[in-house]
Amino acid sequence: MIRASFTKKNTLMALLILTIFCLTAGNSNAEELESNPVPIHLNLKEAVKLSPETSGDLERVAIEEKHSSYESNPGAGTPASTRNKGDWKSMGTWESDAVIFDTSIDNIMFNLWWVEDLNDEDYDAALDLQWTIFVDGSQVYQFTDEDSNRECDEDQGASREDPCEYVATPNNALSTTLTAGQKLSIEVEMKAFQAIYIYYDNFSRDSGMKIVTNGVIFGNTGISGNSIYFEFVESWPTNSQNAVDGNFITILIDGIEIDNNLQPSGYPKVSEGGSYEINGTQIKSERITWLNEDEYAKLDQSIISFSYSRKDTSTTTPVLINVADRLASSVSTSEDEGVLGLPGFELVIVVSALVLTSFIRRKV
Repeated sequence: MIRASFTKKNTLMALLILTIFCLTAGNSNAEELESNPVPIHLNLKEAVKLSPETSGDLERVAIEEKHSSYESNPGAGTPASTRNKGDWKSMGTWESDAVIFDTSIDNIMFNLWWVEDLNDEDYDAALDLQWTIFVDGSQVYQFTDEDSNRECDEDQGASREDPCEYVATPNNALSTTLTAGQKLSIEVEMKAFQAIYIYYDNFSRDSGMKIVTNGVIFGNTGISGNSIYFEFVESWPTNSQNAVDGNFITILIDGIEIDNNLQPSGYPKVSEGGSYEINGTQIKSERITWLNEDEYAKLDQSIISFSYSRKDTSTTTPVLINVADRLASSVSTSEDEGVLGLPGFELVIVVSALVLTSFIRRKV
């Protein structure tokens, strides 16, 4: 009888410990993330900032700047003047925020919206561009692109309201890693026979640099009733509300892309998400929650379309994330859910623990 009582007591104690362990484990939001590099675009921003963020204000006018490098040389015995391109002229150096975690950069591509000054003397620009990348002020890469045939004027149907887009993918690829706390910057220089205007920092004039990087890591998705959320961690902080307002981050339910602007009031909701462990450090995620109004929709078959830019104008293709692939690891990360997504499940565990404790005390 003593041995049987002792065994029953130990069994109940083990169940109590196991229950408390499950409760503790269920409340831990810190999960180790596996990163799969994805393409993003680093935009030239006002105040010489470099960021993945694109303004979600579709009425925002792109910044316009005029630059020239040429030098005029009086013609020898002729009334006409001649020009040379002069030396490299810097159009600016744009710098990012410090990265929050170690961030890889590969497979770069540069783009720039520009047009010739149509009021300047009639020369073909033959625009040359030079792109230099720095990490904490030290040069790590340079790409010089010279082309005697690069023009953008009336002959191409261009104007200041309708400029050209320069796009170049260097043959000598950059591959580097920024450690947490380091900053990335990019200087853009030009040479041309004619003055030019450049444009940047709005959704349709997203000049800058596309890269493949682990600077964005996708977290969990979760379903609670008729709402569905998606989490992601960023190395370069952005205003996620911009991505929602501009329909850059959207959800496809039953194959139909939901217009964020047609969601019920308060949705999509942008909030702080769960914590994830990256390189031994817990980092808070961004969370976006949509409300589904179709009671027959199969939410677990939804797809998240992720981009920092407008999808029909950007050089960077959106990343598609299957919700079902992320649900497998989304245990207790919703701010409104209990363990395993069951409302009140945590309360059941607590009550069970109290009952077991009381039972053990009576037996003793």
